[in-house]
Amino acid sequence: MCEKNENDIKIICIIPAAGNSSRFKKGNKLFQNLNKRFNVLEATINNIVTVDLIDQVFIGCNANDFEKPDYQNFINSILINKDSVKSYKKTEFYKGGNSRQHTVFNGLNYFKKLYEKDISNVWVIVHDAARPILGFLEISKFVNNTIKLNKSCIMAIPISETIKKVNKKNKIIKTKSRNETWLAQTPQMFKFDVLFDSLKYCIDNNINVTDESQALEILGLECEVQEGKPYNIKITTDIDMIHAKSISRIYTFEKEIEYLDD
Repeated sequence: MCEKNENDIKIICIIPAAGNSSRFKKGNKLFQNLNKRFNVLEATINNIVTVDLIDQVFIGCNANDFEKPDYQNFINSILINKDSVKSYKKTEFYKGGNSRQHTVFNGLNYFKKLYEKDISNVWVIVHDAARPILGFLEISKFVNNTIKLNKSCIMAIPISETIKKVNKKNKIIKTKSRNETWLAQTPQMFKFDVLFDSLKYCIDNNINVTDESQALEILGLECEVQEGKPYNIKITTDIDMIHAKSISRIYTFEKEIEYLDD
């Protein structure tokens, strides 16, 4: 159920998709087939654009690949859907940067140029391009909960395994407590100015962050976790792709597609 006030809040999503898939042996992981309908990036985009709460979706592409025919063909295949699928009308592609934080920051600047009005009522969702399993229903719940809390939030799961700290030679130094320890996921959601200022500070000071919430931590800003799903995996290596394909067979998109068709 959509609970945002359309007159007060604008929600955008940035999908950073500019990585090189360096740890994936079979090429760009985002263009590997996840199932019969989608490759990984298509599945992620589809899950986001079908969230009614989200007004616009910006996909940050690899700048070196952006002009290549194969990449342009992919972009065109998405844009073609703008004419036939209403939810795809809100998609935009832009050139990403040489790191995740630069790609997200480029997206914020890209939006800022398009949207000249006051951005104090704008929320930004960042969602990994390589997390294609989490469906629009779970994403919608996360977005609604964040709006209710009115604070920065990320999806995360508590750690259940024992944690070992090791040195460079893989020798165990000590066992760390898993209490109060969570694995960060996406989506992550912030007020536009909070995320913009946090990332700008890190970029200006040559501080590398691995997710957006870390940028807020550095400035001492509050951020809360909402418990995510264990199947919301991020595809990084070849074995992750096998897991994602297996999960997608069980946690199928058909139920959500039927929901949309009703």
